[in-house]
Amino acid sequence: MMRVSCGGPGKGALCAGVLALLCCSTMKPQSGVIQQPDAYAANDRAPDARFKADILVVLAHPDDETIVAAYLAREINDSQKRVAVVYGTKGGGGNNNVGPEQAAAMGEIREIEGRQASGSLGITNVWFLSGHDLASQDVLNSLEYWGHGACLEQLVRLVRLTRPSVVLTLLPDFTTGENHGDHQAAGVLATEAFDMAGDPTAFAEQISPTHDPDRNGNLTEALRAWQPEKIYYFYNPTHDIFTGQGPQYSATEISPSRHESYGVLAARAFTYHRTQGGDEAERMIERHEAETSQNQELSEMMQPVRLIFGKSLVPSSAMDDVFAGVVAGGISYRPAPGFTAVEYSKPALEIGDPWSYYRKFWHAHGLDHLADIAPPEITIKVGGSLTIPLAVENPLDTAISIDLSVQAPDGWKVASVTPVSIEPHTRHYLRVQATAPQSKMPGWQQFTVSANSRGIGIGTVRVRAELSAGWVAPQ
Repeated sequence: MMRVSCGGPGKGALCAGVLALLCCSTMKPQSGVIQQPDAYAANDRAPDARFKADILVVLAHPDDETIVAAYLAREINDSQKRVAVVYGTKGGGGNNNVGPEQAAAMGEIREIEGRQASGSLGITNVWFLSGHDLASQDVLNSLEYWGHGACLEQLVRLVRLTRPSVVLTLLPDFTTGENHGDHQAAGVLATEAFDMAGDPTAFAEQISPTHDPDRNGNLTEALRAWQPEKIYYFYNPTHDIFTGQGPQYSATEISPSRHESYGVLAARAFTYHRTQGGDEAERMIERHEAETSQNQELSEMMQPVRLIFGKSLVPSSAMDDVFAGVVAGGISYRPAPGFTAVEYSKPALEIGDPWSYYRKFWHAHGLDHLADIAPPEITIKVGGSLTIPLAVENPLDTAISIDLSVQAPDGWKVASVTPVSIEPHTRHYLRVQATAPQSKMPGWQQFTVSANSRGIGIGTVRVRAELSAGWVAPQ
């Protein structure tokens, strides 16, 4: 229903005339009864086209988009793709290179930086979930601190609002490098939302028609269920183990419409993240334009954007272009395989969370190929502590006693592990702890943990660690 404000002196007669005119144009007497259009029909209007996206990018913090900004610049400027961005947090736990502001104040600053950086790429639809920035390597720590359920509900809503063909997000895996749990959490949530947004029983209140569209106080949202078609991942690992896992896009190629390389366009976007990069990115661009420096100063921005194929619900191979096979009008809901519990017939030793969680997660979401990307690995600061989480499954009707043996690299101090008795039909948790050397050692640091019960081996767990002299998030 249209509302007309009649405030102000001398407005009464005018408003009365306007209202009379409106009534005459919208109400037609039939058999002596004045009928009005049913506002419930507003539920049948087409979704708001202003928010339709071809690509929805799901990230953890403002500045994460930098990793794929060269690809986004390509698609926005020269393929006319519509891109929307969702950040899981405002990044209030990050560093500040330009001012004293920290914590919540820093988050407010980084929110603006994220909007400005996205805007410089041509992205105007930017949202933030209610997650909180956390320095941890463990995705489960981040999901707990963010409020997993609340953020998932918010993200499913945004998938249904933006109706993307492609979801692009950070890799949900524990690999060496920065090992940021928040980055992994963004990938977990994006994958879950990919598989839930098309399900009419998931957060059904979001897609239920609203009861009174012409009145305030509606409690349902009148969105439409939406099934994205493809999901791709990206990451910035220490070791380049992801080549050949998906399509690759050049950052040195010149944009026909912008007459600059896609890498430089990405670097220009990063200049807005001054809390994270200060003025260095801007100075590098200035030196690059003046041709007084070599390209290696922009080397990170000029590296190809390598995507990791997640899954496609339309015909497409792993190395095909991102939009290969995409159906413009969308597709019907395709449920994920779902979790299937393992039935144990004998005792077994396994690695614990978060590695154990990912094995279940990948299988539940039809991503089993991600298990082959990297073995269990972690980055540890020199002099820091490594924890190898373990779980022993005892499906027998009797208790068992197990002994652990640990093979560790030279220079590491491993805490002693005593024999453990495990009750029948239980899953028992334990861990191996080791202290790293005080100086960096080259190469992978290999650990092997074996378990025996009455002289019979029940399993072996292998973990490789990388030592770093720089900042490392807590395990």
